[in-house]
Parts: sequence; structure tokens; C-alpha cells
Amino acid sequence: MVRVFYTFLDAHDQDLFIRGHGISDPPAYRERIERMANDGARRRTRAGLWLLQQLLAAAGYSGNTVERIGFSASGQPQIAGAPAFSISHSDRLVACALCDNARIGLDVEYRRLRDMTRMARLLDPAERQHVERTPMAFFDYWCAREATVKASGRVGLKRIRAIDLEGNTARLDDHPWCLNAIDLSSDYAACLASDRPIGPVEFREFSVAGSENTGPQKSSDR
Repeated sequence: MVRVFYTFLDAHDQDLFIRGHGISDPPAYRERIERMANDGARRRTRAGLWLLQQLLAAAGYSGNTVERIGFSASGQPQIAGAPAFSISHSDRLVACALCDNARIGLDVEYRRLRDMTRMARLLDPAERQHVERTPMAFFDYWCAREATVKASGRVGLKRIRAIDLEGNTARLDDHPWCLNAIDLSSDYAACLASDRPIGPVEFREFSVAGSENTGPQKSSDR
């Protein structure tokens, strides 16, 4: 089963996460969070960990499971004995996915007007032509690529360039990755990548207080 929990941070929420809201920084994250250059990065990181805590609780794991979070040799966050998860954030949106039967990667990006010339070099020629006509499409391509490298466990621009996209499939490391474009908001692109078909996805929007803003929704099977 795959669940995606997400929240949109407002000014009040951001202040709560600066002070710590409902979760202490896991030991493996404390030094990393302290080294972050600005409060915005700390807020979004803590909000992502808070969403992970909600997901683990919904899946029946104890409240302190998130305290066991660590990093693989390649730097990917993981929790021994718990499902695979992926956290992403951009601007006000913070999202976290949890999956118990596949490797997954999640990426979200705020759609904004900017000079796409340099960024579009990371895409293949057909994708660049599409972005020239429809600039906001860049973020859909970027999310698909970033989600794929996150699912693979090793990130980096070189690996993003190595990806071939075709419809709902990405190919990386001689392996096909399933792509599921998800609609969390018209202002954001979002994509979930997995190493195998994952079926329906449950989405829930949460307020920082922990109450759901919307009920669960099911996506089509991929």
C-alpha cells in the first residue's frame, strides 16, 4: 500500500516548526538541521519528519519509530524494519510518501516563471522543445527525473541526465521505473516513482494540528 500525506505551511505553521512541533529532531538529523543555512530549510525538514511520523502511526508503527531514522551509505534516509519512504518539499508544500512493497521516490516542485534555458539543458531534445512551447512543463519532467533518482537510492545531476523518459516509465541503471504523476495542487508539479507498479495511492492533506483537511482519495492504478 502507498500513502502520501502532505501539508501547506502558512506563517503560523512555520513558526511552530522553528520551535519544534509534536516531534523532537531524530538523533541522525540533529546536526544536519543545526547546520542548515536558514530557518525555511529547518521548517520544511521538520514538517517532513512530522508527516512521516503521521504516516508511520497510520500504518500501525509506534510513535517513536521515526527516532530510528538513519542514512544509507549513499545518504538516503531510511528506517530499519519500517516501510520505504520519501520526503519532498518546495515553497509551502511539504509531502511524504510511505510504501510497504516497493522502493519509492517522491518529488514536488513549485511552478514558477524563471529562465529555463540553463535548466532545460538537463532534458533531452524533445523535452526541451516542449518546454520552449510550454515553460511550466519543465517541472513535470524535473519531478519525474528527481523522483526516479530518489527511488534508486543515489541522487545527483549526472544521474538525472542519464534518465530516459517514455510516458509513465523512466529508465535508469538498465531498470524501468514506474512513474505516477500526482495532483496535489495546480501550483505544484509532483511525481511518485517506484521500482514496480504500486496500484492505488491514498492521499491525505493534513493541517499542522494533525487533523485531516480532506478525506482519503484513490488514484488510478499505474
